[in-house]
Amino acid sequence: MSNKDKCKEGTKNGEINFKSSKSILNAIKNLFKIPTIPNTTLVPASLLAYTGNMKPGMSPEKIASRIISRKSEAGLPVGPLPGGETAPDEIMEKIRMEEIIKALQQDARIDVCTRAGTQLQATGGNAGGPVQVFGTLISTSCGHGQMF
Repeated sequence: MSNKDKCKEGTKNGEINFKSSKSILNAIKNLFKIPTIPNTTLVPASLLAYTGNMKPGMSPEKIASRIISRKSEAGLPVGPLPGGETAPDEIMEKIRMEEIIKALQQDARIDVCTRAGTQLQATGGNAGGPVQVFGTLISTSCGHGQMF
């Protein structure tokens, strides 16, 4: 392929060909595109909003007991020691889970951001009657939440 053919093609591998007006125009158009982030949500937002209160919450005792019961899969002994006492590693498993759950509940932070260009819809009312709002966010906004 000759250099003239390459100039006519425009952009190759994301590079700008400054000899091609088409390539320059495409580069300028790309400056004004709003980047999109692929949606990787597995659960619809409405399902999360209305079914979250149906979950029982995390229990350190329940998690520790599940881990201890699965120790046999790794070939480790499970159950009380020959003298009838609880094994120290089982006690440690419970302590570990208590600390992990405590850290999640007290220290974890959830970051939430909405990007400019997100469409919004709202309803409300006043003395004149119902109010319908449709629009687009003009700036990025961020906030923080916490787990309970």
